[in-house]
Order: sequence, then C-alpha cells, then structure tokens
Amino acid sequence: MNISNRQLFWIFMMLEIGINLLISMTPTILSAKQDAWISYIIAGFMALLITYSAAKLSSRYPRQTLIEFSVSILGKWAGKLIVIPFLLQWVWVMSLILRDEYLFIRLSVLYKTPAWVVIGTMLAVVLYTVHHGGIEAIGRVSELWGPILMIILALTFGLTVNNLNWSLLLPVYADSGLGPIMEGSLAPLSLLGEVTLLMMLFPFVERPGAGTRKALLLGVALSSFTLLLGVLWVMMTFGPAVGGRLQFPFFEMVKLVYLMEFIQNMDIFVMAVWLVCIFVKLSIYMFAASYGVAQWIGRAGSWKRVLWVLAAVSFILTMVVITLNPPAGLLLKDVWIRYVLPVNLVGIPLLLLVVSYVKEKVKGQT
Repeated sequence: MNISNRQLFWIFMMLEIGINLLISMTPTILSAKQDAWISYIIAGFMALLITYSAAKLSSRYPRQTLIEFSVSILGKWAGKLIVIPFLLQWVWVMSLILRDEYLFIRLSVLYKTPAWVVIGTMLAVVLYTVHHGGIEAIGRVSELWGPILMIILALTFGLTVNNLNWSLLLPVYADSGLGPIMEGSLAPLSLLGEVTLLMMLFPFVERPGAGTRKALLLGVALSSFTLLLGVLWVMMTFGPAVGGRLQFPFFEMVKLVYLMEFIQNMDIFVMAVWLVCIFVKLSIYMFAASYGVAQWIGRAGSWKRVLWVLAAVSFILTMVVITLNPPAGLLLKDVWIRYVLPVNLVGIPLLLLVVSYVKEKVKGQT
C-alpha cells in the first residue's frame, strides 16, 4: 500500500477543512467575538509548528509507524505504553465524528431517519473502502474530491461577497483582548493538530522525505488559510452575536447564496462535499486505528480482522454518545482541548523527538 506526496497533501486538506468548518467556529466566536479571525491565524501558526515537529520525528524513522518508532525510541514496554492514548483517541474520535455527522444530517435533510441507519450506512461505506483498498483507496478519493472541494468553497466565497459587512469586524482587539483570543484559538488548533496522524501514514508514502514534509506543511497552511476565510465570511455575514448562537454557522451562511434568481441552494453542494470530507476523515482514522492496534498486539498482518472489531466498537460507542447526548461544546472544551491537545498532539510527539535526538547524541559520543 503506497500513496504519493500529492495524495497525502489532499488527504490532510480534506481531513483539516471538513470538520473544522463545521464545529470549530461557534466556540471561537463565543470566546473571541469579532476577533475570531485573529484566533484562527494563531491556530494556523501553531498547527504548522505541530506539523513540523511530527513530520521531523517521522522523517527520522521513515519506514516505521508511530507504534514502531516509539518502541525504537523508548524501549518495548515504555514505547507501547506511551501510544495507548493515541489508540484510545482514534477510536473515540470516530464515534464523535459519526455523532456530528448524524446531527448535521438530521438537522439538514433527514429529520426522522433513525440514528442507526445514518451511522450504519456511513460505517459500511468506510469499512468497505478501508478493507478492500486500504490507504491507497483513501488517497485516490482525496486526490479526486479535494480539488472539487476547493472549487465549491471558492464559488461559495465568491457568491456570498454581496452579503458581507466589513463593519462587523470592528473594533479590532478592543472588545476581547489577548486572553479570549488565545482561548478562542484552542478549538481550531485542536482540530488542525490532528495532522499528527501523519506519524501513522508516513511509511506508506512512496518516497518519504523532504517532499513529504513540504506537502504536509503546505496542506496545513492552505487549510488554515481556507478556515480563516471561512470565519471572516461568517463574521461579516452574521456578526459575533448571531454567529456565536448558530450550531453550524458556515452552513447557515451558504444557505444565503442567492444570485440572479437561479443560483441558490448551494448548501446542497457544500453538504455533499462535506460528507466526502467526513468519509475521508473516518477512513483515515479507521485505517490508523486498526493498523495501529494490530501492530501494538504484534499482529500487523491481521489488521483487517481488527478493522471489523473497531467498526463494531465505533458503532456501539456512537449510539451511546447519541443516547447520552452530551453537549458538543463540552466534549470539545473539557476533553479534546484539555487533554488530547496538550498530551497527544503536542506533548508525546515532542517527548519522542527530544528523546530521539538525545539518544542519537549519546550514541555518537559513545
């Protein structure tokens, strides 16, 4: 199974843009108000640092996944223990993505469709793709749909220019200050930081190296810029008071597209491409989780069997989350931002990178 640097670029473009446009804007607007765009600039810059450190670490072990090089760096037991938070994160995130997909579809089109139908259908498509095509199929889907996503987003931005009011961005900084702006940057940063999945995908790139790091950094940079435009458009359309109350503000903005009495209902196209983004994201998580668990138990060749188990676990967890119905903001703020961001996305990769350099230096001196 191999993918090219270009396919890796499109994988992370779709991974970063899709869910981020949907769920990260509301908490950022609530915190930073009209300065939410500054929060997105900070989040994009910090995400590039996370990407660089994770890519640098993977470049030192280009033919090993996170599960393998953590053992090479820390030893068998410590190496296997330190990746457990990643395995738990990958399985847990799949249930949250499926929950958000269900809520979005229920609110938008399928009002009375049972949850198990929506969740089961998406899981079946993801399971079939990952089982039969692996990472190659995901790369090809991303390479095909990525440019389509960018074209539709460009049309969306262009067709909503007439609705923009620049005065809604004023005053700059005065009403929020540094603290709320930094707090607002945590939501988009925590989702952009999912680029650490590259540590599981790096060995599957045909010729991993400097070109791979460049593709990853470019993907995160363009994703951050697209999200910055998205939050600017939402702020200039609704303002902070209305935008902070909407569950899916970007999607609500797209509904306002109306030009020459025949260009309208653009939300249908955005919804279709967004579902493809969710499909790519779920597929990447499903592949990384199944392959990672198989390597962790020492049965890398049996990752497709693990895939079936994880699909069943994800379905059950999703139904439990839907039944309990915890607030999405609570999960994002109290779990993802408080624990996953500092531990999985920043702390562990930096620790492995530092220990790797120290071990190399000590070995060289010896």
